[in-house]
Amino acid sequence: MSVQVKVSQRTALILERLRRDGITQDQLIDALERQDVAPLEQITSSQTDFQEWFTYAAEHGEPLVQAVKEGYRITFNTVQGLKMWLDYRFLLEEDDDYTEGEGRLDDIKLSPDQIEQLKNALAVNWVVLEQGGGTISLALRGLLPA
Repeated sequence: MSVQVKVSQRTALILERLRRDGITQDQLIDALERQDVAPLEQITSSQTDFQEWFTYAAEHGEPLVQAVKEGYRITFNTVQGLKMWLDYRFLLEEDDDYTEGEGRLDDIKLSPDQIEQLKNALAVNWVVLEQGGGTISLALRGLLPA
């Protein structure tokens, strides 16, 4: 197994938004390899400046093609960024699919495969807490009780 690449929260959100908007893995890889923004702009309604994103990723050593092919770990998640990522990746929305507390997201229902995907991508400043009844909570690592 290869070493998982690290990407910024912004990059993870862009990748998941593109996937949610219907771009296939092959289309995404092709656009990234050719550094061609046109297919990305045609697929998504996002206001993302894809050329600026390509430049940012190159300057910060984010191997985008490898992240798409092999997965990634987010370097740092904010609460709002994590909520957006859950929406883009799993179509989960606050109040409908989970609740938010102080530094926590609770009552998240995901399949075992989805939980594994979440654990693999989640930044180290968050921890997954397995709850009873097939739910999990996400908590900021620094806010866990001693």
